[in-house]
Formats: sequence, structure tokens, C-alpha cells
Amino acid sequence: MADIADWSDLETQLQEVKELLHSVEQRLQQVSQGAIAKQDLLQQQEQLKAELQDLQTSSDAHNLAQNQSSQPTHQQSKIRRKPNSKHVPNSAPLPPRIDEIHRQLLEIRDRLEQIEAEIESRLLSWSSFSEPFWQVVRFTGLGIVIGIILRSCAVS
Repeated sequence: MADIADWSDLETQLQEVKELLHSVEQRLQQVSQGAIAKQDLLQQQEQLKAELQDLQTSSDAHNLAQNQSSQPTHQQSKIRRKPNSKHVPNSAPLPPRIDEIHRQLLEIRDRLEQIEAEIESRLLSWSSFSEPFWQVVRFTGLGIVIGIILRSCAVS
């Protein structure tokens, strides 16, 4: 009869271990998916930063060229004329595109922070610390009781 009880205890423990393993596998899968999503967002962020740099460079080059063409030279007269709006290239679409890229970068940064928090919360859960925590509490309490008993025996 004792053997049957031992086997049932062993089967119960084995089932608990299987459930814990399954939960760990699920967390690992979620963490892996989060890491993949994080990597994708980092790539998007780098692409947007490169595009923003290109837009700013082209905008700066355009502004520099426009400023140089509008500055009078020694041969031109000192009278400044109002620039002709027909000769100004499409400089209006650049700022909205830059604003859009900044907005996308902010969204990506927020999403990255969110993913990092999700990954950390999945890695560190109470269920993984509950058993060691209670063992520490139990054995610390037991150690204090034994210490008190030994001290009282030594004093007597």
C-alpha cells in the first residue's frame, strides 16, 4: 500500500513539473515573439532615422542653394527683389514629411518601451519566485527559532 502512495505522489509531482514546464515554454515563446517584434521595430527606427537624415540633408542643401542664389553678388545690383514663387521648388512637402517621420519615431520608441516591459514582466513572474521565497521565509524563521533555543541553552 505504501508503494501505491509513493507512486501517486510521484505522479502528482511529475504532473506539476509538466505544468510548470509548459508555462515556462509559453513564456519563452512569448519572449521570443517580443524579441522578434523588438528587432523589427529597431530596424524600422533605423530606416526612419536614415530617411530623416536624408530629408534634412536635402532640405539643408536646398536652403543653402536658395540662399546663395538670392544673395547679390558684386555684379548684381544692391536692390533686392522679391523672390519669384514660380522658381521656388517644392519645399512645402518636406516639413510635413519630417514631422511624420518624427511622429513615427516616437511611436516606435513608445512601442519598444512597451515590448521591453512586457518581456521583463514575462521573464520575472511571481510563480517563479514563490517557492524559493517561501523556503527562505521558512528556513530563516526556523534558523531564528533554533538560534533562540541555542542561546537560551548556552545562558543556562
